[in-house]
Amino acid sequence: MKEEVSSALTRGTAFLLTQHRRDGNFEGQLSSSTFPSCAYAWIQFARGETPEPTLTEWFIENQNEDGGWGLDPANISNVEATRFVHLILDQVHQRTPHLSLQKLLASIPRSAPDLALVNLAYAAFDEFDWNELTFSENTLPLMKLVKQLTKIPLLGGRLKPPRHRVPPVALFNTAMFDALFIAEQHTLVPVFILIELNTAKRPEMIASLFAWLKAHVLSDGSWFRVNYITALSVLALIELQEKWEADDEIARLIERGIAWLDKTQNPDGGCREALNLNVWDTALSVITLTEVQPIDAKTALHDAELTDKVRSAAQWLVEHQNSDGGWAFSGLRDSTLPSDGDDTALGTLALIRSVCADTSNDQQTLHAAIHSGITWLKTQQVRDGSWSTYQPGQGDVGCVSITAHAIEALLALDKSDVPDRPNVETEIRRGLNWLRRQIHREGYWRDLWLAKDTYGTACAIAALVKAGLADTAEVHRGIEWLERSQNTDGGWGEDMFGNPTESTVEQTAWSTYALLLANPENRSAQNGINFLLEHQREDGSWQEACVGIYWEIIGGYADPIYASVFPILALNQLSQTRS
Repeated sequence: MKEEVSSALTRGTAFLLTQHRRDGNFEGQLSSSTFPSCAYAWIQFARGETPEPTLTEWFIENQNEDGGWGLDPANISNVEATRFVHLILDQVHQRTPHLSLQKLLASIPRSAPDLALVNLAYAAFDEFDWNELTFSENTLPLMKLVKQLTKIPLLGGRLKPPRHRVPPVALFNTAMFDALFIAEQHTLVPVFILIELNTAKRPEMIASLFAWLKAHVLSDGSWFRVNYITALSVLALIELQEKWEADDEIARLIERGIAWLDKTQNPDGGCREALNLNVWDTALSVITLTEVQPIDAKTALHDAELTDKVRSAAQWLVEHQNSDGGWAFSGLRDSTLPSDGDDTALGTLALIRSVCADTSNDQQTLHAAIHSGITWLKTQQVRDGSWSTYQPGQGDVGCVSITAHAIEALLALDKSDVPDRPNVETEIRRGLNWLRRQIHREGYWRDLWLAKDTYGTACAIAALVKAGLADTAEVHRGIEWLERSQNTDGGWGEDMFGNPTESTVEQTAWSTYALLLANPENRSAQNGINFLLEHQREDGSWQEACVGIYWEIIGGYADPIYASVFPILALNQLSQTRS
């Protein structure tokens, strides 16, 4: 077993090093999914063009046997994804009729309209009433009341916003809009523009919405560096040109937005939702590579290669740190994309680890970046002890994995040789207390950004164990839940809603890692290791699965970096305890 683990670890690490980019970062090719691919086609229609054949072929090749389409690479048929694709392919057929496409359209199951964001696309093609997309402005006081009720613990989880309509456009001029989650704001503004241009046509409202859209375009021409949000923004601008006024500024914004969207199209013809997650990919890779310790000199990697790539990745992180001290999910050098909690926690932790692993680095620069990251984390901690994705209180909630990662970064700082370290004991204690309170009565922690209960539970256990709380009731309950949730093949798997699925490499790896941290002799962890060994490819890689979550309406994504770093961490944890 020791030799098997050593070989797998060495080959896995060697493969991860091949994912290092010339610029210094690590970056995985994110998978294509339905909503961004449909949105990309929609823009081509709006410009009087027919979607290119490779995009149409992507839709055809990804149809399920039941005639539907999934949201993401998990490809579980979804009603709204299917409605969206049906609209796009029907428009293609109307422009370039073909018998095979006609037969395909006939095979697609039909369903009643529900999701407002898909109904918006149907309205754009005159197949849905624009006035039916929103609620009356008279509902704003009721919306305010409902928002207050969601703060009540017993009601908060039960009161869900309606899916079939978006809020009235007048929401834009209220404090409720300012309190929305940042991605919701970026989604609603172009939607409001489209609705307003096709309904009330109020000049002042249109001007205000357009001003907001202009103010929030990023330096690379995108909005929020997300396909669907950028596509909606471009569509709103195209509509502005056609139905309001055409000017050179709008034309430039459209062209820059489309040029950016072109970059989200994958070689398979479909489009991915995010351009990349290069900050997170790079931070995870640095953290993983600095943990790897060769077992056998005969199979050990050449240390210089690993060290050089860790050093250049750390420098890349420094260069892409925002001016406020945090990191965004995708690296821009001008701080126009806002910092978030997870990337800042892992970016800071990666730099701390790189300082400890390589003393030849530019220590002064790294120390300054670490201090800035820690300051950001300290100031962004919520009063209850948690960390959220973006700004606390702006439609955001405390997140288990982000809080766990922030705690790990603060713990690592406390044990490092970084000079003039700030005192972070209070932040660690408050974070741990919040984390312990979040355990579900069944013994798991639920997460927001990766699937789902396995990830939340694994992150919580890892943070608690590293903080010296391995022998607590919460950790024991979390371990028992993971053991109960293990599949018969030794792996773990669930979808973005927490429903059991076939085992995935990523979920098996992070569950195994957490169990090994708590108890190196855990039998379920050993079964997890066996699963990872059995599923590793000859080149050292593992098959990636859809474990990342954009949001429930859009679906998730697969990232090959995840399928490397998490198995390596699990294998390395076993190797350290058995060496």
